[in-house]
Amino acid sequence: MEAYFEILGFQFKATLNSFITIPYLKKEKEGNEIIINNIIYLNEKGKILMGFPYIKKIKLKAKIINHYKGKKLIIFKKKRRKGFQLKKGHRQLLTTIKIIGFEKEKNF
Repeated sequence: MEAYFEILGFQFKATLNSFITIPYLKKEKEGNEIIINNIIYLNEKGKILMGFPYIKKIKLKAKIINHYKGKKLIIFKKKRRKGFQLKKGHRQLLTTIKIIGFEKEKNF
């Protein structure tokens, strides 16, 4: 079973027991379980469901594994013959989640 879901404006592919790195979730703590409602696409044993824009009767359960800072990126700007140079660094806050399972409503 695989699904595509949307969280914080980004889309991700999920399979059962997979680890996914997503943007930082401020309000959630490590070890908490979250439910993701924005399922876009679901493929279950060859049966495909598409949402317009989301599939309403299926939810995705995930567990937060950890929060961390990503790899450091260097931003360097330069304008030739002007003496302008600018060097900055950036580290993105990220969250790793593990997909636990899919929940369907009873009437689905």
